[in-house]
Amino acid sequence: MSLFNYVALFTVAVFGIVFLDEDSTSVSPQEWVLFAVMIYAALSFFRQYKELVSKERRR
Repeated sequence: MSLFNYVALFTVAVFGIVFLDEDSTSVSPQEWVLFAVMIYAALSFFRQYKELVSKERRR
């Protein structure tokens, strides 16, 4: 996946959390899943970014 896809996935998860938040005093299971998606997207983004930077430095 490209870096843009990870940013888009992260953004969709954030909007999902915002719109699914019916009760601000607790966290729903859907919000936990979307939070896990956010973590996955962020880690994948930085992992791929690091790989691209290291490839660029080798040139």
